[in-house]
Amino acid sequence: MKKQFLSVIVLFVASLAIMAFTIPSGKIINPPQEQVAPAFPEDVQKILETSCHDCHTDAATNVKSKSKLNFSKWTEYSDAKKVGKMESINEVIVKGDMPPGKYINNHPEKALGQEQKDIIGKWVSEASAKLMGE
Repeated sequence: MKKQFLSVIVLFVASLAIMAFTIPSGKIINPPQEQVAPAFPEDVQKILETSCHDCHTDAATNVKSKSKLNFSKWTEYSDAKKVGKMESINEVIVKGDMPPGKYINNHPEKALGQEQKDIIGKWVSEASAKLMGE
């Protein structure tokens, strides 16, 4: 029994010594992260960050808004769900329902102009077709 205990101690000390010599300066070096393609084109991302992220990301405080659409979880959505969400996004933007009037009253700089609405519409058409394999 003493022999087994001593063997465990020796292995533990040896492991610590190996780790001490293989980790330079005591720092753990993270391997390079795999480059992930952005979820949205740059122009679309800018619009979403400006006018949508305050309510539709993990950082938002409105649980109802982020439960309907959460851009922080976009990459977790299935392609079919993304297509549905994109169609809904475009619909509420075209109708003028999003961003909501109450929000725009407090943050007029977040309102979407026609050019921004057109960019979103074009993105929805192109990205939906691509996701649907068309």
